[in-house]
Amino acid sequence: MTDSADQLAVARLFFAVVPDDAARAALAALAREVARETGGRAPREENLHLTLAFLGNLPRERIAELTAIGAAAAAAATPFPLALERVGAFREAGVAWAGTETVPAPMQRLFEELRALLRAAGLPTERRAFHPHVTLARRCRRGPPIAAMAPVAWRVESIVLMASETRPDGAHYRALASWPLAAASPLP
Repeated sequence: MTDSADQLAVARLFFAVVPDDAARAALAALAREVARETGGRAPREENLHLTLAFLGNLPRERIAELTAIGAAAAAAATPFPLALERVGAFREAGVAWAGTETVPAPMQRLFEELRALLRAAGLPTERRAFHPHVTLARRCRRGPPIAAMAPVAWRVESIVLMASETRPDGAHYRALASWPLAAASPLP
């Protein structure tokens, strides 16, 4: 955990996986295109992520507990390839996203393990089915005209506890802690 985490009184927190540099650059280019097409606003490139669990505003005292939960979830998971293959929208929310055709089994297991640990700690969890996606644009005035996309893929090897900070120039996400997926096998 970083020293900056200790300086937060209340934080808007979430667990996520983040794309590698190449995938992040490809998603940022796609986000700019989708934002133009939808009349929306693309997120900052450094903010691109896939949320595993949104926790909302929590007191700083819970961060130590969340680091233990993150470590336990990562220890039970294996790295896996992830490919985002389609563009979609949450029309009522005005959000366009890049997502998966099907949820990779290791990602589903990671999500379920994290959700179980959060529930056991009395923390909020999403009740809806897991819909892994990366937000490409917010405040969209119309839906994205494209559904298929060139796949953007990376190997998920860690999870991150993030804090969302609202600033005059928009949201900034900051990593508070990260854990490698400990059941890692060496790459060939």
